Amino acid sequence: FAGDTQSMLTALASSCSIAPTPPRTLPPITGNACALGYDFGTSGVRCAIVDASGEIVANPPGYSWGVAGERAQEASDWEEALFSQLAALPADARARVSRIAVSGTSGSMLLVDGDGAPAASRGSPRMYDFSVSKQAVGDSGEAALALLRRCTPEGHPVRSATSALAKLLAYHFESPLAGSERLAHQADYVASRLTGGAIASDWHNALKLGFDVRALRYPEWLTGGEIGEIARGRLPRVVRPGEPIGPVSDKLVAKYGLASGCLVVGGTTDSIAAFLAAGADSVGDAVTSLGSTVAIKLLSDVPADDASTGVYSHRLGDRWLVGGASNAGCAVLREQGFSGDELARLSEEIDPLAQPPCTDYYPLSSLVVGERFPRPDENAVGVLEPVPESRAAFLHCILHGIAKVETEGYEALAALGASELRRVLTSGGGSQNAQWTVMRQALLGVPTSRAANIDAAYGAALLAARGAG
Repeated sequence: FAGDTQSMLTALASSCSIAPTPPRTLPPITGNACALGYDFGTSGVRCAIVDASGEIVANPPGYSWGVAGERAQEASDWEEALFSQLAALPADARARVSRIAVSGTSGSMLLVDGDGAPAASRGSPRMYDFSVSKQAVGDSGEAALALLRRCTPEGHPVRSATSALAKLLAYHFESPLAGSERLAHQADYVASRLTGGAIASDWHNALKLGFDVRALRYPEWLTGGEIGEIARGRLPRVVRPGEPIGPVSDKLVAKYGLASGCLVVGGTTDSIAAFLAAGADSVGDAVTSLGSTVAIKLLSDVPADDASTGVYSHRLGDRWLVGGASNAGCAVLREQGFSGDELARLSEEIDPLAQPPCTDYYPLSSLVVGERFPRPDENAVGVLEPVPESRAAFLHCILHGIAKVETEGYEALAALGASELRRVLTSGGGSQNAQWTVMRQALLGVPTSRAANIDAAYGAALLAARGAG
């Protein structure tokens, strides 16, 4: 985008009216009550029970999908994981559970029939990374994306080939949706297995379905026009995360010994649950994930969005979780042959406050062409030259390059109007490197540390116990 176009889009987004946040109907849990959180993640399922103070009461070993199951799951797998984890919890802890929240992978969805069961003719759920342009039957994916390009705002997240709305439309173009078929995100479906009631979603999962988190409703382009002709009546009710969806069925309360009146509340996505787990709870708090790629999330008083760099804002009550994700990150360390032991040993040789021999590295994987955030360039390639003679010096240059991407990312959020950065908590493998943390803190200019907890199941439990925002 040209600079003036980008500014216009940002101004337009900022001018959109923001609906008042509806009041909470559930106060935080008190006394002996507990809350249960589930995380349905990419590698498996975990759960955790917390008490009113946020202390973990129970956290059993997780349920693994296995390598083959990460991208090929059935709804029956989700149910098996749900109830096996519930059964694994101590009976005395289950008896105290008065609320349950579920986090799921963003964009994972399936079609259900009127009774809430998976639509028998539609096959397996379409997971978070299912791309309609590459994996949908015939030309149904291209038809879905063409419709989205015609009828949705420029740069909207639903235009992604992996969005939940793109998957719904592709299903329709494969075979027209039956009258009873409805969309359910992974977290929505799992929650419905607990209540036995109708499908309901939450602000976070529904964002990439097209739910307008500013106006707190589905937009007219989704409920009317060409898309509305297909989607109308097939979209879930959307509730505030942490607010009631419905009670756990009497049958399950009796079977598992849950507290009488136990409620299922609106859930979230796995990445937001991990943010909540990290303890970032004040405006200006941020969480950086240092994994194969760098992802940042900042708690802000105001939303900030930029279609050109993929920055968008989730709503947390009256506050906003503004995030961006780079293609650069720690994947280059594996590509350059650094083992875990070597990383630990060589990091000890680095002076984290000294300038590295090379300061212009851009750590994109050799398998990646193009960058979105913080430097949008569809032709970008990694820069890891010149290479110093010393492996320690080479590592210093790479770590500095990744830290610069992180710093530029937060600068980009500030330029879009997000709240001032005040503290950074860190998750991912890179969070364990103390020298790197010192280096990053010097560049960021704010206190930087490792997050005490990044378990999304714990974050989901806190959401159930206290609400979000």
